[in-house]
Amino acid sequence: MEIPLMLSEESLNVIRSVMLKSAQEAFSEVVRQQKYPRYMTIKDASSYAGVAVNTFRKDFINKGLRVIDPDRLKRIDKNDIDEFMENMKF
Repeated sequence: MEIPLMLSEESLNVIRSVMLKSAQEAFSEVVRQQKYPRYMTIKDASSYAGVAVNTFRKDFINKGLRVIDPDRLKRIDKNDIDEFMENMKF
């Protein structure tokens, strides 16, 4: 079923711009997600979260972000970071 819709050129340009921006943001997020492995060092995890290592330790790990520690090789699960940040939203 086709619904005829008449839009001005200006409206079409706004729609194109919004769609392009949304697509670019989605692709950028995919690239960012693929850049980091699932299990990361604290340094990589802090970079993934976009904060300094000291801030990551203080504001993430000390506030409950889980750390994997096999034989003192600390690793952070990317999924745990995402969940932790989601739970910190207000």
